[in-house]
Amino acid sequence: MKKMFIVSLLIVVFSVTAMAVSAKPSAPFYVVTMGRPCLLPDGAAQPQLTTQSKVQITDPAVNIIQVDCVGVLPPGAVLPRFPVKLSYQETKIPCVTQYAEDTLFSDAYVAIVLPNGAAEISCVFHVH
Repeated sequence: MKKMFIVSLLIVVFSVTAMAVSAKPSAPFYVVTMGRPCLLPDGAAQPQLTTQSKVQITDPAVNIIQVDCVGVLPPGAVLPRFPVKLSYQETKIPCVTQYAEDTLFSDAYVAIVLPNGAAEISCVFHVH
């Protein structure tokens, strides 16, 4: 009986842990994930779901990946009058990617938003 209780408790703990790890972020993020549209900044630094985007992943060093996304902002997005360069220091919005089974967060990125609605971001992530 005691063994069954312990097994049941472990199942509950692992289920709750799995749900917490797989939960979707609720705060604003810039999202760059292979196979999905990107969430890139507009001219007001607000994340916007791109209408077209291309993601590229490189591994410039051990335990480091760089994820780049180039995309087109949706109609109605705030566009700057001149090109705008953004980083975490200005926006306080992190960059997020899905890498294998992990959701990675980074404050190491540079984004550029152009008056024609094109936007790009380059995010650097530490992987374990």
